[in-house]
Amino acid sequence: MRIPKEERPHFSYSQLVCYLQCPLQYHFQYELGIAWEQTPSAVIFGSCVHDAVEVANLNLMYGELDPNAVIKDFIKHWEEVTDGEVLWKDEFEKDELLIKGKALIELYCDAVKEDRPTEVELPFRLPIIDPKTGIFLSSRDFVGKIDAIFAGDTIVEIKTTSRSPVQQEVDQNLQLTLYSWAYRMLYGQPETSIKVVNLVKTKVPKLVVTETHRSERDHSWLIATTTQVVRAIGQKIFYPNPIGGFGCFNCQYQQYCIEDNGSEHNFLRSKVSGVGSPVESYARD
Repeated sequence: MRIPKEERPHFSYSQLVCYLQCPLQYHFQYELGIAWEQTPSAVIFGSCVHDAVEVANLNLMYGELDPNAVIKDFIKHWEEVTDGEVLWKDEFEKDELLIKGKALIELYCDAVKEDRPTEVELPFRLPIIDPKTGIFLSSRDFVGKIDAIFAGDTIVEIKTTSRSPVQQEVDQNLQLTLYSWAYRMLYGQPETSIKVVNLVKTKVPKLVVTETHRSERDHSWLIATTTQVVRAIGQKIFYPNPIGGFGCFNCQYQQYCIEDNGSEHNFLRSKVSGVGSPVESYARD
């Protein structure tokens, strides 16, 4: 995301979690700006469903909800965005995801039809500060959007997943911590609850709602972590994911990542040495 005419650079949850997962991937994506050659189908699907949910929430806030109209918009959007370079698992996935998407949107509309959001896609740009500890990062601002605020001061986050959530993952999710912190910075009071609406794209699609809470200690942990990450970025510390695994398997920058200390290492080094990266030599099993 590029924001023109910034007094201070921005920092987002996506940037934070990218660096925490793999600093070298952060370097490729946010420092060098290397574009993805293909977009994974899961990313396209999640974006399309999220956009449809936004439309549903806006309908709820300003008028009557028409699930059929929302689904129709989803189908149109899906056909448009999947016409480009998409990384499909197989030849059947496009049609299968379309069916699952329609089912998930119908489930969501039915679940919230009696509710009324007070905010939809609430944007924020806030100084990175911890009111409790006084930690203040003057070089960047936090930016983001909260999916929805529902009546009763409830933060609602929409997630499209391939499996049902684990409560511990929800309780430790940094994005939810960020939204809790932002809500309190914006409104000057704590939220009542944080609810995650999980749209699970299993064989039989389902909707699972999980609830969590955040404390000032959680906010302090977030700000302290963010401060250290931004400091590391400023010092050009960009090492590859040391444990590999699922994140590496799906990484869009595999072609740039070092697999050994041979010619591929020299290729990467020539790519990044001009921007002051300390990348020198890595080997992977």
